[in-house]
Amino acid sequence: MFLYCLLHSLLMLHRVTMENTIGASEPEITLKMAIPANAVTAYCEEGNTNATFSEAEGNEKNPKIVKKTKAVIIDLGTRYCKMGHAGESKPFSVISSVVGKRQITDKNGDNQKSFVGQELLTANMALKYVNPLKHGIVVDWSSVQDFWEYIFYKEMKILPEEHAVLVSDSPLNPTINREIYAEMMFEIFHTPAIHIANQSILSMYSYGKISGLVVEVGHGVTYVEPIHEGYVLYSNTGWVDYAGLDITKYLMKLLNHSGNKFTKEDRHIVEHIKNNCCYASLELGKDLGLPLSEYIVEYELPDGNLITIGKERFLCSEVLFKPSLIGSSQPGLQTLTTICINNCDTTLKQEMINNILLCGGSTLLDGFPERFQTELKAALPYDKTTIIASPHRKYSVWIGGSILASLKSFQQLWVFKDEYGEWGSSAIHRKCFLGRDP
Repeated sequence: MFLYCLLHSLLMLHRVTMENTIGASEPEITLKMAIPANAVTAYCEEGNTNATFSEAEGNEKNPKIVKKTKAVIIDLGTRYCKMGHAGESKPFSVISSVVGKRQITDKNGDNQKSFVGQELLTANMALKYVNPLKHGIVVDWSSVQDFWEYIFYKEMKILPEEHAVLVSDSPLNPTINREIYAEMMFEIFHTPAIHIANQSILSMYSYGKISGLVVEVGHGVTYVEPIHEGYVLYSNTGWVDYAGLDITKYLMKLLNHSGNKFTKEDRHIVEHIKNNCCYASLELGKDLGLPLSEYIVEYELPDGNLITIGKERFLCSEVLFKPSLIGSSQPGLQTLTTICINNCDTTLKQEMINNILLCGGSTLLDGFPERFQTELKAALPYDKTTIIASPHRKYSVWIGGSILASLKSFQQLWVFKDEYGEWGSSAIHRKCFLGRDP
């Protein structure tokens, strides 16, 4: 019942226009969020275990004590963290997921041990850089705690004990990680309520759908996940550990082969080149045969020197379709997607083929949706695939969380602090809709 209420709410919260559908006979759906202003504020009834973050009701004889809070949406990824308030159409802030650790004790009495966000740029000392996530999964909880402290107190400048928090969760995350998140939020940051939501489901909600095939190409991991009426079909989910970072590394290798001397410390420069100069070739053989003047560009380095970039512009993205280029034996994205589609029940296959939803920043490369469509057409010659590519897919997980936490039908699914006190970490599994197979 909840799913159907949710679908109705999603349709009511969106106005749709048509553009950017690849392979469909009609234009694509671009989502225009129309969340009412009063949906942003959530309410928690104090001292009531059944309290929800919905508007309080009461009367003069029996008034209810309420405390206004704004739900916060946090999408912590391998490369970037997106954060903001529920009901907003875009994140309040996007920062690097890297944490800098002090290596030498400061003799002047500065005891700050960890640096996050803008602090990384202003820290006048040697730091050891740590990424608390690997392939989308938390591997360093101490650094995650440092990161959350920065988010709450310095970046968003809020008190976590006054805000419900919705956290995105990787489909690959082990159950224990969700329980650790709950423990951290309630016992360290004293948040009044939390919810942990599957990233694929959130991405799908950003498209205004409850069924489809989510194709996520992020920084550290790539996965293809079929979802039917809000339930993730985990047995058919496929993932590979090459993603945007591997495109960057391969681009660096290609550029150095052409005479440049980029090192690991220059990776951020190469990533900027990738994001601003590179694209996916629609016909690789044809592009390789073009005169150099057709695709060569100049790029100005931070030191003012100019370099020329030629076929590296489109060769770097080939790793997604031919991962053997980087020594990987895993299937290419088109093969991974085809396997997931073919593994679905025949009654669901057409639904997946008609709703292939691109998500993640690495799918924003110019030409990627068209190239992906071409590859799928070759792999599925008897099926007409429809790829939907929202222009906001870089933030699809966060947007989906913003929508979800604003829905009246969702408010019953917050896990409250007193429920955590009664049930412990299992409260997460009782109330968080993680989209397991029914």
